Amino acid sequence: MNYLATIIIPTLLSNPDYLKNCLASLQKQKLNAVKTKAPIEIIIACNTSQQEMQQVQKDLENIWQAPSANPQITWQWLCLGKNIGFTGAVNAGIKQAQSKYIVLLNDDTVVTENWLSELILTQQKTGAEMVASKIYLSDQKTLDSQGFGFAWRGKAEALDQNLQCSLSSAKDYWLNNPELLPKTKMTEPFGPDAAAALYTKELFGQIGLLSEDFFAYLEDVDLALRARQAGMNCVLAEKAIVYHYKHASSSIKQGFKAKQDLKNWWKIVNRRYNSAIWKKFAELIIVERMKNLFGYWKNY
Repeated sequence: MNYLATIIIPTLLSNPDYLKNCLASLQKQKLNAVKTKAPIEIIIACNTSQQEMQQVQKDLENIWQAPSANPQITWQWLCLGKNIGFTGAVNAGIKQAQSKYIVLLNDDTVVTENWLSELILTQQKTGAEMVASKIYLSDQKTLDSQGFGFAWRGKAEALDQNLQCSLSSAKDYWLNNPELLPKTKMTEPFGPDAAAALYTKELFGQIGLLSEDFFAYLEDVDLALRARQAGMNCVLAEKAIVYHYKHASSSIKQGFKAKQDLKNWWKIVNRRYNSAIWKKFAELIIVERMKNLFGYWKNY
């Protein structure tokens, strides 16, 4: 069956209540504005054993049996057998998807009823290959992300209400160096936060899937950079609202993130930077990598 969109939710099932609330909010999606009867598919990609998945699966089936269940939305469970990381789970879902749009969503989020339709309508209006959601923390007031900005030193930051960040005026900020990317729409955000983001299926067909050896962290930055280098664009869907509860699916100690930042930024700058970038910003790149190294030492 061909779907309009596939929503991929990678999960460790570490807190089933978060996942339950996420799925319940997806069942309330209003899709009339999209003007299509094509179904929406949800793939719950479980980085767990079959036994662990089945323990949670039975409890959550009731969501789809409720009288309010949305018949346009179907779901399926994908058991990966072990933890192959955010990137591995997402890639497994993308390989299985048969849809025009690939939507990534963290399991500790709750989406508003027009979230998906706003993502799709924004893509259809702009033609952008990447669409960012507007993500708030669980207090529903504090802005967490509406995509990120990028500096060539190898640093990314969430954008504020004005689509600015502390890097915006830096000499190595991406918008201040248009010659380093193909001539395309140079608009913020640089890329979407993968906690809640839409990508076209064509994007993955052209530049490939997430870099699987990233495992977790910075995979969305790497993907956005590859897309930008291929001349693709990103936009913000202002009305695509998400609330992010940020439970510790990585309550794996803090040092894990520091380690991933250190490893994955090196992968980005070594794999994605050409000689022109290194020549222009070598000193800033090395200094930033030393900061990553210090952060790693500090947390171990």
